Amino acid sequence: MEQTSHIGISPLKYQPGFEVLEESETQSRDNLQYTLRKISEISYGQSTYSARSVHVKSHGLISAEMEIYDNLPAPFAQGIFAKPKTLPLVMRFSTVPGDILHDKTCTPRSLAIKVLGVEGERLPGSEEAITQDFLFVNGASFMSSSVQVFLSNLKHIACTPDTSTEFRHFLSHIFRSTAKLIDSLRNGQQLLIKNLHQAQETNILGETYFSQDPIMYGNYMAKIAFVPIAPELIALTNKPIDLFASDGLRKSIVDFFVSRTAVWEMRVQLCTDIHKMPIEDSTVIWSEESSPYVPVARITAKPQIAWSPYRSHVVDEGMMFSPWHGITSHRPLGSVMRLRKMSYEMAKKMRAEKEDARICEPTSLDDLC
Repeated sequence: MEQTSHIGISPLKYQPGFEVLEESETQSRDNLQYTLRKISEISYGQSTYSARSVHVKSHGLISAEMEIYDNLPAPFAQGIFAKPKTLPLVMRFSTVPGDILHDKTCTPRSLAIKVLGVEGERLPGSEEAITQDFLFVNGASFMSSSVQVFLSNLKHIACTPDTSTEFRHFLSHIFRSTAKLIDSLRNGQQLLIKNLHQAQETNILGETYFSQDPIMYGNYMAKIAFVPIAPELIALTNKPIDLFASDGLRKSIVDFFVSRTAVWEMRVQLCTDIHKMPIEDSTVIWSEESSPYVPVARITAKPQIAWSPYRSHVVDEGMMFSPWHGITSHRPLGSVMRLRKMSYEMAKKMRAEKEDARICEPTSLDDLC
């Protein structure tokens, strides 16, 4: 499909000096590694397979195709989006905690996609793969600006598995009620508690998802958004579902894909001002007035069995999704992304130690059928 939009912006080219290693970042990464390992060990003890330290519970495991638009403006025709083509991909909808909770527990929603058949110079650790991973959350900004703050938040409010399930459900109810109260006050302030624990009674397919953290985009720096555009998906935005039913989120996705097709757009926002659009502080939402999101690709998922025990075996147990699985043209940027590299490497090693199944990068979608 041809995409002819032209945006009058002047994107800033990447310079190594834009990335600044924080003081004590190494120590904070070591502490984070310990915390994540503890979560993973507890999660593994409570599950039948090697669990992730976060994003354990999958709600939809979907095969789709990405059609990269033709005639993109030059700054947007970068990396895997440099030329028009159609590529297969896997989508994994999940929620954040490191253990499997009832859907009524209020947690952020996440989307990971793995694009197959990608060409280009590879990032270290993914040299043998032909995939590119993108990770998204249904919020435009990350909850912590640095490794240190992220570690502190993780220890105190990230729903660690050694807290009882009943107590986390109770906390979730408080968070949800508080978020509604804050929203009703409408004082113009986007408070952290609202951003972290907003009410989640709506359909997961109607959400818009954001990368939150920046990545290289060829010669530039960018954030990515994953936006529903099919009328059937838009109709689900803010549509209530019954989260108190068992696996309500998963059921809503499975029911949708019985007979309907979903269509999203991948949109890219380029950095135009390193001070107003920093890459080391993921809590800052980049201004769309300064640099709007531009569509670069269309993702289409046709009717299918959107979740099954077999698909869970193939994807949940057999695949890992990491922003560091990809090509150098889309290298992750910033301190949060650097700590993610460590955490995903640790998770992969732990999963390999816990079970015989080998974590591998797919080369086709055949195994999903």
